[in-house]
Amino acid sequence: MKGFFAILHLDESGQHDVRSFLPEELTTEKHLIESTNCLLIGYQSENIFADTENSILICGWARIDNRDELGTALSINEGAGDLELIHSAYQKWGNQCLVRLIGDFSFVLVDTAKNTFLLAKDPIGIRPLFYIIHQNLLIISTRIHDLKQAVPSPPEINLHYVARELKGYTQPVEETFFSPIRRLKPAHFLAVSPENTLEEVRYWELTKITIPDCKTEEDYLNRLMTCLITSIQCRIRHKTTVGCQLSGGMDSSAIAVLLSKLMPTQNLHTYSFVLTEETKPYSPTGVDEQNTQEEIIAFASLDRKNHHPITKFHFSDVFDELNTRNKVMGGLANSDAIWQDTLFKVSAEEHGVEVMFSGFPGDEGISTSGNNYFHEYIHQVDIRGLVAHLRDFRLKALKGIAHYFWGMLHGSTNPAFRKIQQQRNLLHPDSPLHGQIQDESFPFEPSFRRFLKRRMCRPHTTLRTESEGAYANRHGVETVYPLADVRLLQLVYSLPVHLFAPKKYNRTVFRELTKDILPERVRLQPKYNGAKTLAFADYWICSKQEQLKNYVPKNRYRLFMEQPEPTEEQSALGHMAIKRINFIKEIDYFVEKNSSTNFPPIE
Repeated sequence: MKGFFAILHLDESGQHDVRSFLPEELTTEKHLIESTNCLLIGYQSENIFADTENSILICGWARIDNRDELGTALSINEGAGDLELIHSAYQKWGNQCLVRLIGDFSFVLVDTAKNTFLLAKDPIGIRPLFYIIHQNLLIISTRIHDLKQAVPSPPEINLHYVARELKGYTQPVEETFFSPIRRLKPAHFLAVSPENTLEEVRYWELTKITIPDCKTEEDYLNRLMTCLITSIQCRIRHKTTVGCQLSGGMDSSAIAVLLSKLMPTQNLHTYSFVLTEETKPYSPTGVDEQNTQEEIIAFASLDRKNHHPITKFHFSDVFDELNTRNKVMGGLANSDAIWQDTLFKVSAEEHGVEVMFSGFPGDEGISTSGNNYFHEYIHQVDIRGLVAHLRDFRLKALKGIAHYFWGMLHGSTNPAFRKIQQQRNLLHPDSPLHGQIQDESFPFEPSFRRFLKRRMCRPHTTLRTESEGAYANRHGVETVYPLADVRLLQLVYSLPVHLFAPKKYNRTVFRELTKDILPERVRLQPKYNGAKTLAFADYWICSKQEQLKNYVPKNRYRLFMEQPEPTEEQSALGHMAIKRINFIKEIDYFVEKNSSTNFPPIE
């Protein structure tokens, strides 16, 4: 397992014995560095680095992708480790080194000579990093579980966090299930201000770049393809056995095909969640992508025996699942990817996969639908662009422009989703928390580029990749997301907006990009909003309902509706109604599992 744990003194007194705050399972850890004001532990040797000559200590979990560029600038040898690259970059550029690092990383760097530290996380937030302040100590870990064990009493439950989950609201990326445990925000570093207080500082922002050598659509697509291939290549560097999730959608299919061209196919394993005769009746959409998966296997000449369908979870029962989530995620977690745990267990134990590729978050960037591309024309008052849009789409264009101004007036472009949010609400109607939290899930964005930026950098990407990575990590697998590469995101963000305009299909940029690497039926397949790579999840939901039927929520904070029975309208949604009741019991289980005996009132 990769990751790290660290304790830093926030003053110079050094009055605490930091070893007394070590979680029991880390007390025998071999990869440990200790100095006057800090203690650092790497879960593996690659997670720790010490420069005793310059008094610089680093704990980190990193994969640096622009190694050639950094190697030239820093005059460092090709075989340097990732933390060694970070160390050399810090020595040359100080905190500004962060803007030069490309990859997935989280680390704490202690400069004992200057009595300073740097706590940093990659721009998209792929690698986890949490911290808690206790008795003037900054305790840091890549696992919430460690922080819970490090403090003497259970950290206080974050009731606002729970309330947002019950209402289906977006969570602020920095918040967790526990009030004192914070997540370092993506693209931020944490340091001590001149006033001797902790402050988070943003070091990276998604901005538009110029692409002067691209004149035609073909030029832009060629540049995109080069960048996409680079983002895949750097993630298989020094890897032998590689896994790829193959849902049957465009994103994962394109990655699988490109991997087949970049590495020996006998070392490439693909994984698909599929339905069986037992689970098909539980899938409300009936969408089954096995035919598409088979088409990609044949098209890319993949080794058929290296394709592995997954038809069920490995958990013995619902409490096995809940206890696994509590251990890995620390408790209740937004975007919990527990459904991936079986995939990582199978790929690690049976096939020795080192890295697992995912097509997420394609929808948030390179394969976005682009239907609202013309918002940029309205925002920029681009009359020529609007005229072209009206000429191409006529009545549809007029309706879209009217919808834009409706959204501007009401502050949201998704009234249908607002209604769904109201149906999802499980927070007790008398709870004072209703007035203390706000829904920022579907804000109106005045321009297409603003919409793209919010999608690319939204909290869900951080929370899901972090969760998938945590489950994979416990099985010794590393998750990688080439479609979240910041170079690719920045390039897509900077494309001329007319390239996103729908042709005979939406998701135009990605469909045009993959003309030569996907079979036509896969490339032009419709996007099923109800499609699931994990369709048998509904089978598991029904199983959980049966197993939880005797579980009576204590509801100590009076957070939940007293009788969460679905309305007639909600019952028509089928599994959604069952899911509502299960969800309340699961949340109550996590609250009980992680609370002290004293329950403060809600104010």
